[in-house]
Amino acid sequence: MFPMAFCTILLGLFFAERTFAFDRSLSTAHLKLRFDPQDCTITFGESVSLSLLIDGSTITNVCVQFNIDGKEFVQVSPNVTWINANQDFSRNSTPLEVIGLRPGRFIVKPTITPENTVDERRLFVRLKVALSEPLIYISLLIGWTYTVCWCSGYYPQLLLNYRRKSVVGLSFDFLHINIIGHISYAVFNSYMYWDSYTEEEYFNRHPFGLNPVIGNDVGFAFHASIATGYTIVQCYWYENGGNSVSSTARGIIAFLVITIIVSGGAVLMGSIHWLDFLYVLSYIKLITTLVKYFPQAYINYKRQSTEGFAIMNRLLDIAGGLFGILQMVINAWNFDDWQSILGDPVKFGLGVFSILFDLVFITQHYVLYRKPKKMQTHSKVRRDTAYHVTTNQCGEI
Repeated sequence: MFPMAFCTILLGLFFAERTFAFDRSLSTAHLKLRFDPQDCTITFGESVSLSLLIDGSTITNVCVQFNIDGKEFVQVSPNVTWINANQDFSRNSTPLEVIGLRPGRFIVKPTITPENTVDERRLFVRLKVALSEPLIYISLLIGWTYTVCWCSGYYPQLLLNYRRKSVVGLSFDFLHINIIGHISYAVFNSYMYWDSYTEEEYFNRHPFGLNPVIGNDVGFAFHASIATGYTIVQCYWYENGGNSVSSTARGIIAFLVITIIVSGGAVLMGSIHWLDFLYVLSYIKLITTLVKYFPQAYINYKRQSTEGFAIMNRLLDIAGGLFGILQMVINAWNFDDWQSILGDPVKFGLGVFSILFDLVFITQHYVLYRKPKKMQTHSKVRRDTAYHVTTNQCGEI
């Protein structure tokens, strides 16, 4: 089966890459400093306790002085910490206190003197100062709400196919392109979330970055892959009216698979890092999102009907999309960070793009191709006529 074969290719590339991969060399510095925790969320005017963790030793006295991005809005105490020379440290902890004086997102990072004496790659704190604490929990609740909406959206189509014992009206192109995107997204999320090798490379490239993948993303991607895969199984199990994957969709799928294989080969040859290959998978997801809706919209237009296509999945999808945008707006206002919306136009644009297509499907179902009441009346008359004819014939017999 195609989805299983696609998964096999990805797994083969991963294990082959690990066979030839070499770990990055670590810093030669004997003293390593980092903060615990590295991510903090508080409301303005409140403080949070941090620990400066010290490992290793140094032959010179080291001064840790805090340099704050937006220092007029964040206060750190104590501002200077000295580490004495010729001492061995093993996860020694020095307490610090950070106070947020206004809403925003800040990087708390110290300056080390003398330079190049400390491994300071993870010596910073990402501090988010919120305007209102209740809005933090409201945003979290909204996040789970849109996740539930998106996950639930796969079941109306599965149930409709089961009840009809037919998939006539459902686009095979939509499903087969979609499964490519979901599996690619699941692999990307899995390694970004669980794999320390990938995460280390990501932080080497983005020292102050935050891992973009959270647990919700991993769960949704796997659930979407399984649900879409089972829908594809239904397409070959139930009546399908001779429907199949079009040559255009086959060409798109072939292009995506070849791109993945070529990128995997580049990893094995050492031309790109495994993280770059995962980025390719994320771009595959982007491409499938841009093209997957067109086949279903076209088949609805061609049949002048949405029968066989569960509109409830689009209603749940648009609800999830709107909740997602609402969460972005709430977070932007609560953290005084409107750049979080404008700074990621691809993510925001994809969300708007999906909502627009949801509106297309809703318009097709409820406006353009809905069954006229007159046709429903005529259908009822024909049924009633057939009933009377059958009754009369039985009376004559």
